[in-house]
Amino acid sequence: MVRRILFFLGVLGLFPIFSSPHRAQQPKPNNPLTDTQKEGRRIFQQRCAVCHTPPTVITKRYGPALYKEIVEDNEDTIRDTILEGREALMPGFKYGLTRPEIDSIIEYLKTVKRPSSRPNKNQPVDNPEQSSGGETN
Repeated sequence: MVRRILFFLGVLGLFPIFSSPHRAQQPKPNNPLTDTQKEGRRIFQQRCAVCHTPPTVITKRYGPALYKEIVEDNEDTIRDTILEGREALMPGFKYGLTRPEIDSIIEYLKTVKRPSSRPNKNQPVDNPEQSSGGETN
């Protein structure tokens, strides 16, 4: 009985050695972000997330949800909005962010999936037109 247990434990001990190459060849479940996109995520979390992230039970989203489909093919408009802001809706960041920082935010937003739609009395999660007057910021 003891020999069987020791044999079983020995086989289990060798299992990671044989399975490691196999795991290393499998694709990662999520596409890794580039350094530029990681920088954009960091800046977005510091500067933008307070208004552009999903609402919680006690707060609402002030700006629209930003995700890949909104940003792609609208990079210049997004860049201008970040720089100049929108009167009474969003501050401009032309003095607080550099062009490369803004570009990295845009590159990061191109990786963000559209949020799932969940009913919310205050504001729809996936309808940026209602939360920003029809324009994307």
